[in-house]
Amino acid sequence: MPALSRLRRVVLVALSSCLVAGAMAKDIVVGQVAPFGGPLAVSGRDFNLGAMIAFDEINASGGIGGQRLRLLSRDDGYRSSETVRHVSELLEQHNPVALIGMWGAENVQALQAKGLLQIPVVGLRSGAMTLRKDPALFHLRASYRDEVLRILDQLSTMGSTRIALLYEDDDFGREAVVDVNAVLTRRGMHAVLVAAQAKNNLKVDAVVDSAALAGPQAVLVVANTPVAAALIKGLRERKVSAFVFATSTVDAEQLMAQLGAQAAGVAVAQAVPNPYKATAPIAMEFQKRIKALGIDPARANFASLEGYIVARVVAEGLRRAGRDPGRRELVRSLESLHRHDLGGFLVDFGPGQREGSRFVDLSLVGGDGRIRQ
Repeated sequence: MPALSRLRRVVLVALSSCLVAGAMAKDIVVGQVAPFGGPLAVSGRDFNLGAMIAFDEINASGGIGGQRLRLLSRDDGYRSSETVRHVSELLEQHNPVALIGMWGAENVQALQAKGLLQIPVVGLRSGAMTLRKDPALFHLRASYRDEVLRILDQLSTMGSTRIALLYEDDDFGREAVVDVNAVLTRRGMHAVLVAAQAKNNLKVDAVVDSAALAGPQAVLVVANTPVAAALIKGLRERKVSAFVFATSTVDAEQLMAQLGAQAAGVAVAQAVPNPYKATAPIAMEFQKRIKALGIDPARANFASLEGYIVARVVAEGLRRAGRDPGRRELVRSLESLHRHDLGGFLVDFGPGQREGSRFVDLSLVGGDGRIRQ
């Protein structure tokens, strides 16, 4: 994991409060197994950065009852077999109190199949409804269903009735097809095109040609960033004039990095407040912390803010769990976070309630390459 190691060295040098943390009693270990390499690496590293910043901030203020928070991170490259291997090793060797920021429904389902989710997992980077019934999983993202509803409501206000759905042939993409069709049916409508793109396959000509022929007023793209970028690039090259919307599976910053001016006009669903406008107090706090640490301001993005929020929620749960908190105590204390305001981001857990947020906003990539809202 050379890239992740370099990131850690930069952050640890910048975070002066690590000296304070070293004097504390014993560590409370939290684990993260996520893609720090591979096609989703940038988002994984940024999320990890946000979580490390939050934990350092808490450690500098005395930690959790004098105990230091320590984040152990492992790279699964977005491969479920690696997710299983690394989680198994973390559980066996380090006994973490919780896991955070895991990517992908299929990766988490692989853990479920192996019986490894006997530990609270907070802040999954997935809005899949298939994961919403597991009591071990505490969600801080709205579901993809909520995102689809928000996008279709926006299209309704715009008067767009000819809608094409292009999706990556993965669990979350197939779930979106069901949700989109259900909403459109309730409104007496149907999609002019529903087209699947093979998972992780960037050869998109056939799907894009079908979209161009369908003549949609709006295109909804449900895919991870590399596939979404290829689809949008193809639409732009074929001069398809439709509005383009994407679910939060797309990293807006990476979309801009890959497409440049071709990303202009794309609207992306977001699961956390806008870190650029920073009108929410939690986003303002995060921006100030990034600046104080001398970290590149570009790293204060949606993924890193999400990591910061997730880590802050875990820390609040641990504070409420009492002295020397374990997994059971953490679960009970997370359930006490009822309508907990984290600074413009509301967390609402409870006994049997694992969907802690239904926040969905839409950000727009402007012609100047900046994200607007």
